[in-house]
Amino acid sequence: MIGTLTILLRENRRAAEINEILHKNGESILGRMGLPQSDGTGYILSIVFKGEERDFNKLINEIGKFDDLKMGFNKI
Repeated sequence: MIGTLTILLRENRRAAEINEILHKNGESILGRMGLPQSDGTGYILSIVFKGEERDFNKLINEIGKFDDLKMGFNKI
């Protein structure tokens, strides 16, 4: 399964925690990119995941526990 995950952070204070979660799942992450929003209102993280669907769901749940971000994902 291939999945994409997009995260919108309003503040940078969660960056270290999210990076730790992504690092733990590094074997399954094909690529990731972080971009500041041009208007200075936050950061966009884009992640491409390849692995088992249960592992992708676990990643989504781990990151989704933070209430100060928005997240969207797709599975193929």
